[in-house]
Amino acid sequence: MTAIIFDMSMLLLSKKDPEVMKALHRYRKEIFKKGELTVREKELIAAAISATLMCEKCLEYHADAALEAGATKKELMEAFEVAMYLVGPSSVIWSDLIDHYIEDEE
Repeated sequence: MTAIIFDMSMLLLSKKDPEVMKALHRYRKEIFKKGELTVREKELIAAAISATLMCEKCLEYHADAALEAGATKKELMEAFEVAMYLVGPSSVIWSDLIDHYIEDEE
């Protein structure tokens, strides 16, 4: 499973109020388990939403999790294209990290 990437405020919050972080992790575990949607589908959705939110740490976490769950780079590209359609090109031009996830391996 992908390691959770914390920024400084998340680390500080986990020290100051660990019960909130534990609740957040329980919530994530519940949301991202297989249901009517597969984990792969849920992570593709989360990666696309991360692009629209311009959250690089979120994008990296969910794109990696999507790949680990069996998604392809082509599927990630299509998810990013849906995000771009809904909110405009700014959803996919703000970070070269997106290129990393859709570029063919050489």
